[in-house]
Amino acid sequence: MSQTKSYLTLPDAPAIPGLAFRLFQGAVDFPAIKAVRKQIQAVDGDIWLPGPDTDSDPVCNPLQDCLFVEVDGQVIGYTWLVWWTENFLELFLSLGWLVPEWRRKGIGRTLLRWQERRIRQIAEMHPTTKPCVFGGNADETQPGNRALLLSEGYTVAFTMVWMTCQLPTEPIHLAPLPDGLEIRPVERDQLPAIYAANEEAFSESDGGHEIESYETWLRDLGWPNLDTSLWVVAWDGDQIAGLVLSTSDEEGAHTPWVATLRPWRRRGLGKALMTRMLQRCQEHGITQADIGTRAENPGKSVHLYESVGYQVVQRMPRYRKPF
Repeated sequence: MSQTKSYLTLPDAPAIPGLAFRLFQGAVDFPAIKAVRKQIQAVDGDIWLPGPDTDSDPVCNPLQDCLFVEVDGQVIGYTWLVWWTENFLELFLSLGWLVPEWRRKGIGRTLLRWQERRIRQIAEMHPTTKPCVFGGNADETQPGNRALLLSEGYTVAFTMVWMTCQLPTEPIHLAPLPDGLEIRPVERDQLPAIYAANEEAFSESDGGHEIESYETWLRDLGWPNLDTSLWVVAWDGDQIAGLVLSTSDEEGAHTPWVATLRPWRRRGLGKALMTRMLQRCQEHGITQADIGTRAENPGKSVHLYESVGYQVVQRMPRYRKPF
């Protein structure tokens, strides 16, 4: 990678002595990113701060899409871009961070507007028939980010909710499985059908579901070292009726996918599957489980998870703006 610094003159940049903007120049910038990340996390906690040093397979071109901010040659922030295809739109997510002492000085607005201009260029190079939408994140603990997004025309599209469950020591009470359904052990030859059922269940979602290939889905679940011991799949004959797919590590169980197919909804299947998954967690000595969902989910997923012992620990509004 090149190590030549490429500085940019940006419109609307605040008049701050020594302020400069430049593109990422390669691995030589990794220490600066880590220093910025350390300062931010010391104040904001262990928040998600991706960048060219953490994303081994970025969709963006770091040398063109990652902008750095300096004051007197010292890096004080950087941006990152992520984009993906959802059911009904193309989502381009702008991410950017500044060390705390340089916030609320107009620098973040300059970065966001640069990202939007860059995203428009990227979108022009990838024609699509779907609407293109800018995305931005501002959790409840980031009032400055929220104010910036709202002032730039973003609105809340939905709110992600993070929930955790401290598993009890007493046995999990299993909710009844609807008549005619059965839980079967997960076999490798069933994986394509499980993937297809999961995609079918989420194909109706109008917010937040990223369309991904079978190979990406498997990789995200741990392939090639795939552990299906916490997976619970209900069958109605040769059709999948519902599923709960969980992984685990030293921190506990994580459940990225819970789905009930349309013909079997509103029959208690979701609760039956969740309680069986939690029972398997107990059998594996797991004491904590977590899950994310949308607060506005029409299936009232927050209520379902609360009914089996989960509690909301974080709310994360997701902001959108049409091109």
